[in-house]
Formats: sequence, C-alpha cells, structure tokens
Amino acid sequence: MKRVLTQLLNLPDVVVESSLQEGYVLILSVSKKTKSAVCPQCGNSSQHLHQNQNYLVKDLPMGDKEVILNVNRRRFKCKTCRKTFNEKLDFVGARKTYTHRYAENIVKQLISSNVSNVAENNGLTDEEVNSMLEDIAKNVLPINLNNLRRLGIDEISLVKGQGKYIVVLVDIDSGRLIGLVKERKQFEIENVMKSWGEQVLERIEEVSMDMTLHSTWKNGAALLLKFWVSRDISF
Repeated sequence: MKRVLTQLLNLPDVVVESSLQEGYVLILSVSKKTKSAVCPQCGNSSQHLHQNQNYLVKDLPMGDKEVILNVNRRRFKCKTCRKTFNEKLDFVGARKTYTHRYAENIVKQLISSNVSNVAENNGLTDEEVNSMLEDIAKNVLPINLNNLRRLGIDEISLVKGQGKYIVVLVDIDSGRLIGLVKERKQFEIENVMKSWGEQVLERIEEVSMDMTLHSTWKNGAALLLKFWVSRDISF
C-alpha cells in the first residue's frame, strides 16, 4: 500500500511511510528517500540525524480526497563544522503550509476567477491565496522555457470590482504557469518577456491574449508584433 501511495503521490525522492483516512481527508506521512543531507554552511554531506520535525502541509487532492502531508523535515548535525541544519525539501518552502504544486494549482484557478472566490472554494483565506501568488513568483518561477511554443496571456482579478489585476503568462500546451506580472501595463509585460531571451521568443509560434486585457492595451498587438512579425498571433 505504501508503494502504491508513493507512486500516486508522485513527488521526486519522497516516500509515503504511513497513511490515515478521516472522512474525505487523506493524511500521508512522508519523508525523503535519502539518508543524508548537504550542510548549507560548509557543503559537506551528513548522515548524523539530530532531530525529526513533523508538520502538516496541503497538497493536491487524490480523486475526491483532500490530501494533507505530514512532512518529516529532518534536522541533521554536520560533523565537519558542528552546525545543525534542516534538510532541503524541493516540494515545499520553509515554514510553508502548502506544497509548491498546490500553490500553482490555486494560481491557475485565479485565471478564471478572483482571490475571494478561489479562497472560499478551497477553504482558504484571501491572505493565504495572496501568499501563494507571492510564493510562486519568488520560488517557482521562472521555469525552463525551452519547450514554449504557444503563449497565453491572461489577467487575474485580485479584488472583485476594484480594478486590481495582475497578468499571468501560461504555456498553453503544458498548462503550466510560466510568469507573473504585477501590473497589466505594456512595459511591465514586455520587460518580463524580454528577460526570457531572444532564443525563447523566436521559438514561440502562437500567442493568445485575453480580450479584456487586449482592450486595456492601446498598443497590445504592436507589442507582440515586435517579437513575432510573421508569427500566427490570435486574440
């Protein structure tokens, strides 16, 4: 059963140690497969376990079950520099109560909604949703853009009816979020896209833009045409 749950969880280098189901909530106790961790102070590997530290984080659901991970973030002691340190977990940030992929899923929901509605639908507060937005922008983005061929540009309403928006950039083929822009201003979006580099921009074959966003930009089409003069651009 543990092997099956580990495969279903599908987090690299993570194993499910035990599970507990309470109604529609599935609690999975997880830890890293490796028995050692690299000391951030001196760079040496340590297998000397100093302490187990467990805490709960939200993850993507499995079917109709809400998934909570009981994460063991182990604390090691380095025999070289004598310092204690927490192991690095790639799937969750330090002191965060949700996995990176859970936050990314919440941000995707925002594309067709707003912060308040998404928070209510997922049992979160507005502050938690905004925190996930910031977390994705700082710690998950940017991602590898080598396979980007079709780009989607859309907007997220932060507060319904108050005209506060941010812009999201999406890889249409994979459905992955690849960029966040704090304001829906042409130069802000242009700067983010330029930061990807000329090689990435040249490989893009199609751009799809939200109509509301397009009407906000007086020169929206001109911005894209500067990058893809002969490309297939749809609005």
